[in-house]
Amino acid sequence: MLWRGIEIEPQWVVLAVLVIALALGRGRQFITDWFPFLLLFFAYEVMRGFAAKTGFAPHDVGALELWLFGGNLPTVWLQQHLYRPAVISPWDWFALVLYFMHFVLPVVVGFLFWVGSRDHYWRYVAALLVMCFLAFVTYLFFPSTPPWLQFPHEVHKVANETVSKWGVSYYESPIYGTLGRLDPNLYAAFPSLHAAFPALAAVYAWRRYRPLAIFLLVWSVAVWWAIVYLGEHYVVDALCGLIYVAGATLIVERAAARFSPRPAPAPAPGTQLR
Repeated sequence: MLWRGIEIEPQWVVLAVLVIALALGRGRQFITDWFPFLLLFFAYEVMRGFAAKTGFAPHDVGALELWLFGGNLPTVWLQQHLYRPAVISPWDWFALVLYFMHFVLPVVVGFLFWVGSRDHYWRYVAALLVMCFLAFVTYLFFPSTPPWLQFPHEVHKVANETVSKWGVSYYESPIYGTLGRLDPNLYAAFPSLHAAFPALAAVYAWRRYRPLAIFLLVWSVAVWWAIVYLGEHYVVDALCGLIYVAGATLIVERAAARFSPRPAPAPAPGTQLR
């Protein structure tokens, strides 16, 4: 899709996994289980744009980044050593693919969980949605300026420049075109959900799917590098994303433990069952 100029959007991925669900004979169950999740997921996308219209002044997280790294910006350092404005380097493509997989990865991982266990799937998507809406509240009251906007003379917006150099006009569906007009929020950078999505997926894969979890941890580190290199997020944004992962997981798992039906107690030794 990247190669042929098609914008990667969640609905295309959902349609692809729906075909697999139909082949498994679980098409109706897929629609029942996934429709609420997708509805809330798109609602979050629409609401995120509203956060940019509240009038709160954006905060400069770059000052915290400079303090944390002794007066240096990791984004500037990476771009000075790796970015070539005149050409597209292999690592530009690598970072771009990771960045565009933002909405694809949670859908694919959620489908794998759904195939194995609906209960596990529901816990994962509940944590994902809780995390998204906690982030929305932060974007609402604590908007922050990303590196490319805070330091326009020092930081390149590598993703846009790479697509421009590639010379492909990406097709955008009417659904996402509308969301794009509703979601012009340039200050939804802190926390970074790009960093948080794969980390949350790794947390929920750890007990049941250990090899997948290890892969997702490696993917997470690669995504953290990519978003800093591309100039989209600070390291501080990524670290804050991990805090939101922990918070959402804690909320959902405690709620699940409290409201899940408890197994019946085992009969006492010597008790005759009637």
